[in-house]
Amino acid sequence: MEKRWAQAPARRDQLALFAESLDEAIPAGHPIRLVERCLHLVDWTAWESRYASRRGQPPIHPRLMAGCILYGLMRGIRSSRQLEDATRERVDFMWFLERRTVDHSTFAEFRVLFSKELKGLNRQIGRLICERYAEALLALVIDGTRLRANSDRHGARTAEHLERMVSACVRELDKKLEQLGQEDEKPAEAREVQGLREEIEKLRAQVAHYEQVLEVARCRDAAKRKKGGAGATAVRVPVTDPDAQVTPNKEGGFAPNFTPVVAVDPVSRLIVSGDVLAGSDENTAVLPAVAAAESLGGTAPERVLADTGFAAGDNLETLEEQGIEAYMPTSTDFSERNPANRSDPSQPVPEATWGELPKRGKQLAGAAFVYDASNDCYYCPMGRRLTRARGGKYADSGVAYTQYTCPGKAGCPLAGDCVKEKASARMIVRDQYQGIRETVGRRMATPEGRAIYQKRAPVVEGVFAEIKHVLGIRRFLLRGLEKVRTEWTWICTAFNLKRLLRLLASPRAAQGTRAENNSNVPRNPGVNESSAHALDAVERVQWTVRTPGVLRTLLSRWIGRHRRPTTTHTCVIAETG
Repeated sequence: MEKRWAQAPARRDQLALFAESLDEAIPAGHPIRLVERCLHLVDWTAWESRYASRRGQPPIHPRLMAGCILYGLMRGIRSSRQLEDATRERVDFMWFLERRTVDHSTFAEFRVLFSKELKGLNRQIGRLICERYAEALLALVIDGTRLRANSDRHGARTAEHLERMVSACVRELDKKLEQLGQEDEKPAEAREVQGLREEIEKLRAQVAHYEQVLEVARCRDAAKRKKGGAGATAVRVPVTDPDAQVTPNKEGGFAPNFTPVVAVDPVSRLIVSGDVLAGSDENTAVLPAVAAAESLGGTAPERVLADTGFAAGDNLETLEEQGIEAYMPTSTDFSERNPANRSDPSQPVPEATWGELPKRGKQLAGAAFVYDASNDCYYCPMGRRLTRARGGKYADSGVAYTQYTCPGKAGCPLAGDCVKEKASARMIVRDQYQGIRETVGRRMATPEGRAIYQKRAPVVEGVFAEIKHVLGIRRFLLRGLEKVRTEWTWICTAFNLKRLLRLLASPRAAQGTRAENNSNVPRNPGVNESSAHALDAVERVQWTVRTPGVLRTLLSRWIGRHRRPTTTHTCVIAETG
């Protein structure tokens, strides 16, 4: 029996009586339709004001340019050339742009020009999301991750190596300049001279770049020696992108990375703010994130959840002054399982529980010592008093501290686990922020505190998982800290827009079958309750054909005879006077 194969609904060269429009090619519930409707609710005045009136071809509206980049991020289309191809080949991009085509250089220039306006767009999308949650922005979860920089992991160099690279380039530049002088003294072809001058300009730019990287390497070496002493190893700086830092990868190994940080609302899963740190010190992101949440919601959040890297003393103190509860590990242990937490710290800890005392490495941790504020002293697990010895300020931060020492390790049964081998007594250092750390530690030790903090990881790690695994973003495309920050803002805005589309993907929100003409869609410069009603409106298109009744009958009969079984044709012909 001869095999049969499925037949095509229509040949490529077959003519159609009624040409299919782009609008018919996009299903009613397609995400690009929701993207179009959402972006019409945003005020684009700030974007439009950046365009200067000039002669020539009018520019494409920033709503369309930004929409392509955001929709491309949601679909895994990131690079400028991929976006250019999408505007020429993908039906959803053609529908959104109404068959406009955009060059890759236009996309590349657009994505780095509107960093300030892009943050405003993200805030407007955030307000649309928060309107749908009664308890939005009452808490804030902050965390950071690592994304690869657009730099070769084998291209990092030390300051010593960079000095040799600069010297080699300078020698080559001197040779080219000498050769150019000889060419000027004798007749030569203009093409050869022009090529030589281009090589000289490239060498000058290369020398300037290497000198910039060398300065970065020297600064990082000085900072590392200040912290770790004169014997600290030399820092390796990525030559391609010196703003990146060689840090451990999440999956193992080392590579040039950036440290992006997000602040997430645990109720709506909205990225309230996003930033890329200049270094790896994550605690600098806490207060700007709180300010962003207050700007978005009108009031400061009630709680802030973060890991140990964000629990700097000045952050905890500022949050406490603003009436915000911090839930962050602070290297304290006020839980019931710590035997050092006893009603009378002057009494020794029972010997049976010595093995349960908190340790840091092989030595008893600071959480094994209890501070008595009334007497300004510490008590060790054996009930001995550590008295105030001396105080001072740290040279790098200016933070005040006080040292407390015990009477000595002689005769102490815990001396082997408490005092270092070459030391004669145990010393505890208490800085000016230790009191607020203990307050936060006691809050974290309560059942309510533990329950609240357990919500941190699922919320923020889920956001990073979606960005990395679903959106496929594991490295930055741009170079330089400012451009990388702008790229991260695009990524966070695309995440929030995708979150908003999920909220709107309801039966009422997906009723529209055809998009109205862009010029007929009313624009709402603000973000208020009317926005939600506008998104639920049903889109309608009425096709009217002025034709006699006889022609209407003939067309209907012809379509009924010639339509294929696998294809559904709908033709609405209204006879008007």
